[in-house]
Amino acid sequence: MARGRATNPPARLNRSLLAVIGIVLIAAALLAAGISTGQLPLIASNAAVVPSSSLPSWAAWVVAVVGIVVGLLALRWLIAQARRRPAGSPWSAESAGPVEGRTTASSSVIADALCDDLTAHPAIADATARLTAPGPRPTLYVELAVDAEADAAAARAHLEQHALPRLRTALGADTLPTQLLLRTGRGGRDERRVA
Repeated sequence: MARGRATNPPARLNRSLLAVIGIVLIAAALLAAGISTGQLPLIASNAAVVPSSSLPSWAAWVVAVVGIVVGLLALRWLIAQARRRPAGSPWSAESAGPVEGRTTASSSVIADALCDDLTAHPAIADATARLTAPGPRPTLYVELAVDAEADAAAARAHLEQHALPRLRTALGADTLPTQLLLRTGRGGRDERRVA
């Protein structure tokens, strides 16, 4: 199933800045660690920049560790940004009855209605959805959270046999490609991707 791409310059800028900040911080941390251990003698031993009495010996290690942690957090945020989904847009449908007209609904309203339908099932603890534009390849992205004691198969069956047919009927769509992320367990750590 093809995943659509949405043009989003602010997100692109966000990812670029996070990458640069992460790389600079990791490089600074590695540089500080190398200088403090003597592996990178960039500063001559007789030319002290900071008097040794004012800076404890462990300070360079603290700076290095903080820099590495902040750099890794920035890179983790960058990786999280890569998992983006296209933005939704309004859906329109022509009237099928004798009266001419057009109905337009925001994709977020449609997704909210689908989530309400899904969370009404006892196996589903939480649901989020995003519906892309009704262009040539519309796609529905669904994320279901299921408690560890609940039946994940029942949650998926509810989506496939109840919620999706109702949504396709409401949208007047014969098919609606769907990508499902199913999270099981209380911590949401056990996750499976199904399409």
